[in-house]
Order: sequence, then structure tokens, then C-alpha cells
Amino acid sequence: MSNSFVTDAKIVEEVQKALGKSLRKDPTAVRMDASIMDDLGGTSLDFLDMTFRLEQVFGVRLSHQTLLDTVEETYGEGKAIDADGCLTADAVTLLRMRLKGAASLEAGAYADEVPKFVTPETLANGVREIVAALPAACTHCRASAWKSADGIKVSCGACNKDAAYPDGDALTKSWLAGVSKETHLFGA
Repeated sequence: MSNSFVTDAKIVEEVQKALGKSLRKDPTAVRMDASIMDDLGGTSLDFLDMTFRLEQVFGVRLSHQTLLDTVEETYGEGKAIDADGCLTADAVTLLRMRLKGAASLEAGAYADEVPKFVTPETLANGVREIVAALPAACTHCRASAWKSADGIKVSCGACNKDAAYPDGDALTKSWLAGVSKETHLFGA
């Protein structure tokens, strides 16, 4: 089911606020296409803080596992990252699908270069994917009476419990399975 309660503008606004707080920057200065690491000066610890802030604001659980780790767990070691720590051709194809700025990424690049392609837009896409998966009915009382007072968190109009979205890792695995089957990546 789509989610008409949480607008794209609200997602962008909240991502900019979360990054602004995590990176100690004016949220209006956070460009959605900027590299969080290279352009905004973010670190791996900042990613944890940003993720936590977005999860709290939207009442969701973003992916905690990287896409490359999900590939390795699902299809086997060496399918995304070779023994030298370099990206496989299939991994690059997948990353280009998932990370808009990764067009310049090439097979053989070191896997530790991938985080520099993560942008605020990447985080917004993670939130979009989860909130778009709003269940048709409340998982607590089965009512189909969603509401949102603030355009951010969605709750049941019948029992007032927060919406229970699928988590980001489950959605990533589902997306990966579909893409792998469709494109025959990773020998699927």
C-alpha cells in the first residue's frame, strides 16, 4: 500500500534536519545530492547517529546491514567483494541501481570506497521505501484507519498504535531477490 500521510517534502525536510544535527550543519545547507562523507564531512559514527534520528522521527527501522553484506550473506562470500577487498562487476551493477551517484564506480574498486557514494538522497530513499510499505491494516487491531497528526508518524485511528512497517533490511533483501532474479546477477 502506498502511504499518502508522509509526503516526499516531509521526508526531505526530516533527512536534512537529521543530517544537520548529526553533522552540526545548517539543515538548509544539506544538499540532497552531496556525498555525506566527502562533501559534508560525515564519519561512520555520524551514519549511526543519522540512522537513529531518522528511525525515531519516522517510527521505522532503516537497513542496518550494507547492501554488499546482504549480497554476501544471501549469495555467498566473494559474490560482491573479492578476496582482495574489491567490488565484483555484479556488485557494481547493483550499487549503480541503488546509489544514484555511483555511476563512476567500476569493478575492481575497493569496497571501502562505497560509503563516499552515500548521499542524503540515499537515506531519504531508504525512508521512502519503508513508509511506502505501510500495511493495508493495523497489525495490532486489523483496522484500516490510518492517521497522521504531523505528516511524519502514522498511527491507527482505531487503537492509536504506531504503524508497524517492515524493516529496511527485510525490504532490501526482497528488492535484492527481485533484481537478482530479473537480471540474473550473482548467478540467480
